[in-house]
Amino acid sequence: MTTRRAFGAILVFVAAGLAVAATFLSAYSVQVEVQGRTLRYEATSWITERDDFRGALLLGPIEFGEPAVAAALVMALCAVLSFRVPAARVGSLLGAGVLVGVAWSAVVGVRGTIEKLRELDAPVPFDVEQGDGVTMLIVAAGVGVVSAVLHQELPRRVLSEPAADDVVIHQIEGDDSETPPYGFPVLVEPLEHREFEKPQEPKAPEGPSEPEEPTKPEEPKEPRA
Repeated sequence: MTTRRAFGAILVFVAAGLAVAATFLSAYSVQVEVQGRTLRYEATSWITERDDFRGALLLGPIEFGEPAVAAALVMALCAVLSFRVPAARVGSLLGAGVLVGVAWSAVVGVRGTIEKLRELDAPVPFDVEQGDGVTMLIVAAGVGVVSAVLHQELPRRVLSEPAADDVVIHQIEGDDSETPPYGFPVLVEPLEHREFEKPQEPKAPEGPSEPEEPTKPEEPKEPRA
């Protein structure tokens, strides 16, 4: 496993831990002041922690705890299995996508609570605040996406090499004294030390040469009696 994928696996565990911790923090809170008295409602993704209105506002927890914990478990389990089964790294990407959807639904739930309280036309304004649980869930989703991408096996860039039959032309920049690729330095003689020889003119023949007389063959001698 490369350093990038190992770092991604560590971030997967971090994102999973943040997602689980976010479910136990305050998801949102509603506060109002009536006759000098502060009334407050506060809930996590599991239970209602405080309700000074005694159910008059019909508020409840934003239930994102179960899907957030499920996504965190999938991410952590796939990060562990990826050390033995490389294909399990896809599960961390799937869990990160689910975690993003859970964070989005939590934010939409808080916005829906704000719109619900506006429709009541109460004589006093309600202050609705997004809790630390939703904020941490958004951070966990962002870390989960980054960690899942780092955890994947990205295709490597392969540089194309020239074929064996192709002709590779090396171009030398500069003067001729540089060393060419895979060769020896070229010795260049300065122009001032070069001696140029004048081309010699061809000599014309002095005159027609006289043809030589052919030699006469010797007469055969008569044999003596």
